Amino acid sequence: MQPWFMALSIGAMLLGAVALYFSITNIFKLLRESEVARVPAAAEVAVTFSAPGTYVLHIDQPRFNLAMFGAKFALRDPVTGADVRSSPVIFRTTVSGFSTASVSVRYFEIERAGSYHLFVTGINPASDVSRVHLIFTRPYAMPLMLLIFGTVLGGMCLIGGLVFTALQYSGKL
Repeated sequence: MQPWFMALSIGAMLLGAVALYFSITNIFKLLRESEVARVPAAAEVAVTFSAPGTYVLHIDQPRFNLAMFGAKFALRDPVTGADVRSSPVIFRTTVSGFSTASVSVRYFEIERAGSYHLFVTGINPASDVSRVHLIFTRPYAMPLMLLIFGTVLGGMCLIGGLVFTALQYSGKL
């Protein structure tokens, strides 16, 4: 048994545990802090933005609920009467829980802070939308991807360090 290799594998295990802890806690923090507005799903709803910038619209609904399947979204500025510039999300982020899932669907470029009207068309009239919410967030796809990468890397270090420590301790390495 080489002491430097044992120290290296224990260090990797501890580093992996710390990286895993910080990555997971920061994922929850990122998701919680990026939310700007949460409104119920309706044909027309008012949304207030405190600052200009890019916002992402997410549909938060129970799993396997098709109420918002094929829905179209338009955000209108009540001052000018014009639709806010928007574009579809190409690489959608999905955040899933045990009973609900949230999917990003559209980017909106808000030019000024204030109240806007969100118009939704194509809601399935036969579906129950009482548990469906529309959530506006700041974009978080890239930080989320980096935190997921940190979680995977931390898990690999933790498991790898644990395996190599066990192999060294048993004398098989």
